[in-house]
Amino acid sequence: MYRLAGLFLLVLAGTSAMASESPLVGKTVPTFRLPDETNREVDFGVFIDRPTVIYFTENSCHYCTQIIALLKRAEAKFGRENLRVIGINVMARDSRLVKAYKEELGFTFPMFAGNRHEVLKTYRINYVPVLVFVDSKRIVRKVVGHYMLEPDLHRTIREILKR
Repeated sequence: MYRLAGLFLLVLAGTSAMASESPLVGKTVPTFRLPDETNREVDFGVFIDRPTVIYFTENSCHYCTQIIALLKRAEAKFGRENLRVIGINVMARDSRLVKAYKEELGFTFPMFAGNRHEVLKTYRINYVPVLVFVDSKRIVRKVVGHYMLEPDLHRTIREILKR
């Protein structure tokens, strides 16, 4: 039992370490033209006009749906005028899955179909959820590649709001 718990903690620590060592940290956030929920190709970079959380997710990920709830509450707490949330659905090639996901979970922040090799490769998306925290200068400050507790999410958001 203790070995299993230790192994679990080691895996979590390793995931956390890998997430904070992302090659994107400290660099300008890369953006792409992707289909939105109306299937219109949009450069999602136009939405990065304030501190932003880019959220990589997919329709069938249970943890991802929990993170959506945390992001909705964070958006309400910090205010849409101060914080932007952008979703990238890594399963979606077009608007169909994006629309279904937004309707099912009832969120209003922009989401894009992100099942494109160049996007997944650039952001090193091998699994979801992944959260990318971008400051007001469009610099990636942190990448978290796992579930995040709400107090940690809020702490990280406060950090990007200060910059």
